[in-house]
Amino acid sequence: MAAKQLSNHYLRLLNRWPVDRLRPADRHFQKLLQTRLEQSKTSPNTDTHEVNAAYLLLDNTFTKQFPLPKAMMNPASAPDMYINLAKELEEAPDRTWWGNFSKRMKNMIRMK
Repeated sequence: MAAKQLSNHYLRLLNRWPVDRLRPADRHFQKLLQTRLEQSKTSPNTDTHEVNAAYLLLDNTFTKQFPLPKAMMNPASAPDMYINLAKELEEAPDRTWWGNFSKRMKNMIRMK
């Protein structure tokens, strides 16, 4: 693959890849893509497996090809477990110190 074409693919992946708000900025996948983009401009690599794999992950190809059974995503012991986990992961980056403390206290003392 030509250097320009490879750079365009890395740039497209870099622009489309979602940001993981829980990871530190120096450990984002975008940082890896940025270094690959810089490397592709100086010394083009003819191996396109890396770019193809990134596109497959970006498009959720494997999730579509191998869907998880409904029973696995809603276990009988805790049917809301994954819904609550997704909600918690969405709220966690924006929570303040006081929010973390109060959440911890609520989890320690459960009243029904």
